[in-house]
Amino acid sequence: MAMEKNAWCDHKPAWVGRIAVTACDDCGRIDWMSSEGVVDSSEAIAALFGSYDLVGAIDALGAPSPEVLVYAPPSGRKRRHLDTLPRHAWMKAGPHIWLSTDGETLLLSTTQQLMFENLNRGA
Repeated sequence: MAMEKNAWCDHKPAWVGRIAVTACDDCGRIDWMSSEGVVDSSEAIAALFGSYDLVGAIDALGAPSPEVLVYAPPSGRKRRHLDTLPRHAWMKAGPHIWLSTDGETLLLSTTQQLMFENLNRGA
């Protein structure tokens, strides 16, 4: 599997189960791969963070949207999935969706109000 490279960055994958993640703080890019090739961003996010618990929404500072959703990992093992992302940086993870982490929680930002409302249900 070849991960995309550019003149400034050397993207090295970090494997979490069957998903390889390259998250580059320098270029603000996340790529999702498997042994079969490129993985859709929605599928990859669901595979890595789908079991996380929605804590709620908070006002955002520096995020692409005015509010962000905060998710907590259900276990220490699942918390390690956050190690694939650079800390304190907003990464474009897919169309209209950005991720960030402080190492303990996952922050999700979307510029689509309907997506935000759907993701925020039950919080």
